[in-house]
Amino acid sequence: MSRRYVQALDLADDPLLIEEYQRYHQQIWPEISAHLRRYGVTEMEIYRLGNRLMMVMETTEDFDDDLFERRSLEDPKVCEWEALMWKYQRPTPWTPAGEKWVEMERIFSLKDQP
Repeated sequence: MSRRYVQALDLADDPLLIEEYQRYHQQIWPEISAHLRRYGVTEMEIYRLGNRLMMVMETTEDFDDDLFERRSLEDPKVCEWEALMWKYQRPTPWTPAGEKWVEMERIFSLKDQP
């Protein structure tokens, strides 16, 4: 059993920066993918429409958000990656101050339909 998170983030509205951001994500740093897997992220996909991103993250059932956040802040390579990504990323208009990716509200599921 797994858990799914769907989050949103914006990018700088600059085609060159968006292209560069996408190149970084063709093959992220190995330390970043190892970190994600180490703390229970089993799959992650990012989709883009214009400068809006949507991330779908699948985790183990026992994924601990707080532990993941703490370990991320303690890892120098993760901090370096996150600082670099802020060159490209922008909060959405609905993102609380100081936050990045924000959880999207699910409003429909076919599974819930008759």
